[in-house]
Amino acid sequence: MDSAPQTATPQSAPSAATGPYMHVVHLPNAAPVRHKPANGGDADAGAAAPVAPQIAPQIIWAHGWMHTHANLLPLAATCTHGRDNYLLDMPGFGRSGMPPATWGTQDYADHAAVWLRTLPRGRRVWVGHSFGCRVGLQLAARHPDLVDGLFLMAAAGLPRRRTPMERFTRGCRIAAFKTLKRLHWLGFGAERVRRFFGSADYASAGELRPVFVSVVNENLSGVAARVACPVHLLYGENDTETPPSMGQDFVRLLPHARLQVLPRFGHLDILTAGGHQAVYALDTFCEETFGG
Repeated sequence: MDSAPQTATPQSAPSAATGPYMHVVHLPNAAPVRHKPANGGDADAGAAAPVAPQIAPQIIWAHGWMHTHANLLPLAATCTHGRDNYLLDMPGFGRSGMPPATWGTQDYADHAAVWLRTLPRGRRVWVGHSFGCRVGLQLAARHPDLVDGLFLMAAAGLPRRRTPMERFTRGCRIAAFKTLKRLHWLGFGAERVRRFFGSADYASAGELRPVFVSVVNENLSGVAARVACPVHLLYGENDTETPPSMGQDFVRLLPHARLQVLPRFGHLDILTAGGHQAVYALDTFCEETFGG
């Protein structure tokens, strides 16, 4: 299923105090070991002594809603030269355990922070897509010592701008939803009504539906204002789920943010057809943030 070479990072099941098991895939630094000449001589003359290893920069990859680490694996597999990559399955997704309660993004961030503190502390960038961006913003605001930069693709977490017609249409849908819920005696069951009016993500959320409702109702404006590290925001021009206008609003809130919009891409194909551009932008961000 996962075609790229990978090594699962050893994990022990967290205790009840830290929450559920979180599956992590580690793509280690693939840069060749550097050597220095023995006794200060020429590298080509005599035996060479290995250079003391340094902690490679770490890239933490956090997927979107109803995704897993596999959605980001093709991108991460191209970023292993000189960097350690860790891909997460957030609790409730992929091979991770279910959250023990109705979590919000602050709970996901706190849980990720417990795991991050088990890693050697080095230069670190959190890369998120959509839902993973929400968690990254919370992490940077609540645990600023654990992250040196955020690279956020299709970041969500702010109220969407709506035209007067969109606000009117949305108001009508909400009114119809509330009315039909009361008319259960006509055969409109509450669950049937929710599925009809809810989004595809809501309909497919299953056991995670309470978490989904909690997450999508969050407004991260105050959280964003507390993020002190550099942030690169990457959006697709044709994204209708998290439009570039949301990125413009984030830029006004985040103290050290820059917005980049990729022409012709949407919410999901920014990871596939636009993946090479996303990786190039990430490389540039890493170089500008900490020189590599």
